[in-house]
Amino acid sequence: MRVLITNNTLHVRGGAESFMRDLAGDLQNCGHSVMVYSADPQDADHFRGIDVIQSVDDLENLPEPPDIIHAQHHMDAMTALTALPNIPAIYHCHGAVWRESVPKHPRIHHYLAMSRTLRERMMIEYNLTPDSVDVFLNGVDPRRFCQVRKLPQRPRRGLFYNKFSHRNSPNALAVESAAAAMGIELDWIGRNFERMIGDPENILPNYDVVFASGRSAIEALACGCAVVVLGRTSCGEMVTPANFDRYRQVNFSIAVNSPPPSVEEISRQLLHFSPARCKLVTERIRIEADSRDAVRTLTALYERVIERHRTTKIDVREELLALSHYMRRLVPIVRITDELQNGVHSTRTSAVHQLLTQMEMVKHRLTL
Repeated sequence: MRVLITNNTLHVRGGAESFMRDLAGDLQNCGHSVMVYSADPQDADHFRGIDVIQSVDDLENLPEPPDIIHAQHHMDAMTALTALPNIPAIYHCHGAVWRESVPKHPRIHHYLAMSRTLRERMMIEYNLTPDSVDVFLNGVDPRRFCQVRKLPQRPRRGLFYNKFSHRNSPNALAVESAAAAMGIELDWIGRNFERMIGDPENILPNYDVVFASGRSAIEALACGCAVVVLGRTSCGEMVTPANFDRYRQVNFSIAVNSPPPSVEEISRQLLHFSPARCKLVTERIRIEADSRDAVRTLTALYERVIERHRTTKIDVREELLALSHYMRRLVPIVRITDELQNGVHSTRTSAVHQLLTQMEMVKHRLTL
């Protein structure tokens, strides 16, 4: 089977990018042909220098047409669908941010959501039927994350692992204070800490407790670390056998209306540190989140979609209308960008400037 995976970026090591690399590698190991596509040619050039997966930036001159498109990120997804007529697709949504907006197109035969809550949101916001959207939970490759640490009786080394926060974020300050009070030496990894890593499988086993969410939390659990689920603006619990199922279904994330992080709450969660309970959690995540099982599930879905597409009559007008509706969604964004670049003041640009000013003020207050 020939699979084309689209993604907004290729060289950044975020959740969707890590999934893309793992999926491409596992598909290749199973004998399938894989290409990855990003609309940015420079991105593809950078990717070619760091990875063994074939990347493409010219959809009009592919070595061979794919059998299916595993689409991620709407702009790259719609570009591929438009350039590759008669190729079916699934659309995989990894979050609720703008680049993950869900496009609708006659050749997108199925949708995947990374969590139960995201699936519900997609169905409501984009009027998708329940049978067209499946939850596809993030996984981890136990062959890659083969080091599993043995935890001490009390945590000594901790890691704040978050690409969005910085040292003066409320969650970072709360973790820092709680860790210091318990004698935990704390390290920091993330974009705003000027430390990004491409080999978490070699770094995470050095820590007893990790403060993270999403895929980062899953990888830390697979390495035997204790994990306190920590979001951008909220604090969750330490993952235990009792709450494992609940957190697994929501991708080890926290609802946006959850309580903000505090030294008291983080300290309370650290008191739940237990090598025995953490070992049980690690064993479960390495079995239940094995990415090799995910590849088998996906290839079966690909086959169903390809077969369904074979029996579906192509309606060119319907496809063009889908493209038109999609482009109409982009027009306001393009206009705001043009107005900002040209210095044109309007209600929209004033609102954008106001929002940016408020964000800068908040950022300034946080750094005081």
